[in-house]
Amino acid sequence: MKKTQSVALVTGASSGIGQATAEVLAANGFTVFGTSRTGNQPVHSYQWLSLDVRSDASVEAAVKALLDQAGRIDVLVNNAGYAQIGAIEESSVADIQSQFETNLFGAIRMIQAVLPVMRQQGSGRIINVSSIVGHIAPPFVGVYSASKFALEGLSEALSEEVRSMGITVSLVEPAFVKTHIKGEFPTTPIAVYTEKRLASEQYLNASTAKGIQPEKVARVILRAATGQPQLRYLVGQDAQTLLLLKRVLPGALFERMLRRVFRTENSTQPGARTGSQNLA
Repeated sequence: MKKTQSVALVTGASSGIGQATAEVLAANGFTVFGTSRTGNQPVHSYQWLSLDVRSDASVEAAVKALLDQAGRIDVLVNNAGYAQIGAIEESSVADIQSQFETNLFGAIRMIQAVLPVMRQQGSGRIINVSSIVGHIAPPFVGVYSASKFALEGLSEALSEEVRSMGITVSLVEPAFVKTHIKGEFPTTPIAVYTEKRLASEQYLNASTAKGIQPEKVARVILRAATGQPQLRYLVGQDAQTLLLLKRVLPGALFERMLRRVFRTENSTQPGARTGSQNLA
């Protein structure tokens, strides 16, 4: 009897980590459904669903469409997201709500939509794409970091809640990834923050340009989807080094190091803005 292919759903699959993940999973025997808000992407190695993770109705419709075609779901990869840039004071409550609506509540909507199916199957893997900024919050991406910190806590709790049901939860935590994650700038910029914000942004852009390829993150997601699953997967030397330093250095020394790394201490004007940061 022919073995049924495992079915994977990857959100935010139109570019970057999501696209690389959908392609890697498809190349390794998964029936893959990639999602984007527009749907109907010109890719033939996997199928497409229209999905807006901010909408209950859209999530429900996308999961139903997948089940109508495939009859099951074995892996959910929560990847859809974007980065809100700016100081906390510069970020409106509406900006912050929008960030959490996509990065956190979007993941929750997807999890709640697939869990009944996975419980009925007695198996399933939920893989949440987090970031090293879910452990370390750089200046001027505090809102984005907060959404990832929240995703980390949610995933820890969920892992224990569903383990006995045959369902596992994993966090994939890269640092700098060479991709084009959407970045939103503050709606109410404040002049006193400008110099340090631009200096920090310049560092993030330069680090992103030298970052790991999305395919490396996708390969780790494949391991989480097929191997013996673990709760956390740090991806890349930058992520491993930063987290190790946070654990071993005294708090004050680590904070001083971050100020120097992100150029918020004795910074000089870096010049024109170089574009949005792409920290995973």
